[in-house]
Amino acid sequence: MHRPPDPSDRTGTEQPGWQGILAGYALIGAALASLWSMSYPAAAASILAAAAVVRLGAPRVAAAVRCLRVCREFTVDLGGRLRITVTRPPVDDGAA
Repeated sequence: MHRPPDPSDRTGTEQPGWQGILAGYALIGAALASLWSMSYPAAAASILAAAAVVRLGAPRVAAAVRCLRVCREFTVDLGGRLRITVTRPPVDDGAA
């Protein structure tokens, strides 16, 4: 007589989690980006350089905007000989 298999002996199929799915998409994107960068090395180098400039420059621009908002003045020293100061004019609410 045939006996059905014991359910405790089954391994079952594992459902992929979000991390596995995102890793798969990232791997596909990385493969396509590497193929594109090998086809167009000058464009890839330009995009990489632009990303580095944005990454390094964004915090400095944010600090300058914050300083201009709080202090109402921002000064840049260029080479020790030239100093540029940007100020916000005072707001006169009584003029209207």
